[in-house]
This record gives sequence, C-alpha cells and structure tokens, in this order.
Amino acid sequence: MFELLAIERSSTAEQVAEALRTKITGGELVPGTPLPEVTLADSMGVSRNTAREALRILTREGLVAHNMHRGATVAILSEDAVADIFRVRFTLEMAGVGASASLDAARLKPLRDAIDSIAAAHAADEPGSMIEADVEFHRQLVGLLESPRLNRFFEELQGELWLCLALITRRPEKPDPLIDEHTELYELMVNGEQVACRRQLEQHLAESEENLKSIARNMSKADQE
Repeated sequence: MFELLAIERSSTAEQVAEALRTKITGGELVPGTPLPEVTLADSMGVSRNTAREALRILTREGLVAHNMHRGATVAILSEDAVADIFRVRFTLEMAGVGASASLDAARLKPLRDAIDSIAAAHAADEPGSMIEADVEFHRQLVGLLESPRLNRFFEELQGELWLCLALITRRPEKPDPLIDEHTELYELMVNGEQVACRRQLEQHLAESEENLKSIARNMSKADQE
C-alpha cells in the first residue's frame, strides 16, 4: 500500500507528511485506513522517529486519528465534526463575502486563479490537486478579511477541510458543477451582488454539509460493523 510513497532516506518528517497527505486527499488512503508506524518507516525508507513525527503533523491537521487499540488511522469524520467544521466555515466565508463589497476586481483575482486551477486539475484527472485548489479558493475568500489571526485559524481547519473535500470530490463525465458554483460566487462578488452571493454561498455550504453528514453516517456504521 505504501510502496509508491518511497522517498529519499534524507527526507524530513514534513516531506513524509506531505506524501501521505497527497494519498489521503487523493482518495488512495481512505478514512479508517491503518497507518502503522513501523510499516510506514520501512516502506518509505525513513526512521521510526521520522514516521512518528509525520503522523503527529497529520494528527494536528485533523487528517490522522489515534485509537488506543487500532493505532494511527486516516481520520473518520463524525456528523458532529462535520457540523462544527461547516459552522466555522459559514461564519468566516460569509464575512469574506461581506468584505468583498469594498474591494476591486484586482484584489479578487486570486479567487479567479483558484477556479482556473480547479478546472485544470479536473481536466488532468488529478483529484488531489483539485482539492488543493478548492481549499485555496476558500482560503482566499477568508483572506479578503485581511486578518492574520483569522488566516491562521483557517489554516488550522485546512486539514479537516481537505478530508471533507476528499470524501465528496468526484470526477464525473461532464464538467464538475463545483467549477460552475465557484465561478458564480466569484462573478457575483466582482459585480457587487452581495445578496445573491450570500444566498449562493449558503446553498453551496448547506449542500456540501448534508452530503458529508450522509457520508459520515455511512462510514460510522461501516466502522462499527
């Protein structure tokens, strides 16, 4: 399972964490997958201390969970966790939309760039890159508030957000509606249509939350069987 993650022996814990993060957000390591420290260290050609530190990094990000009996595994989100994540997202991102009212198109361009990256990743069939670009869009939205503290707060949420998006991101035959939804949000902000933009964001977040809660319920049932 971990053979394809082989890296140079001199790699740091951060590089090991990045390799695992890519596999998690790309859907190759699904929630509940065991991450045994010894196996990781041996297959990736690093020390157990390095593997242990990499798992600690991912635990802080919310991508890995530790269980007394099962050890480290890819985190499984509960319905309560999903609700809490989206409660925070709603507060921060709605505030970001409000801040956009006083900004010009040049300041909003990073949002457009993130959408282009989502589309490029979709076309290349790279779900991990697509998730990264999706997170970047919402990070830039919160960034419109120009608050270093809120930016750091969002960074702490980023790992769990990656996990959320990894569960719901798919590559359909037709262009992903995610691209259209983000484009509409961006254009509404550029045009100063605050009411419509807030309504669109609320719908976008609500649909994602309900989808994730359904997935979380099913995963919880499977984990208990």
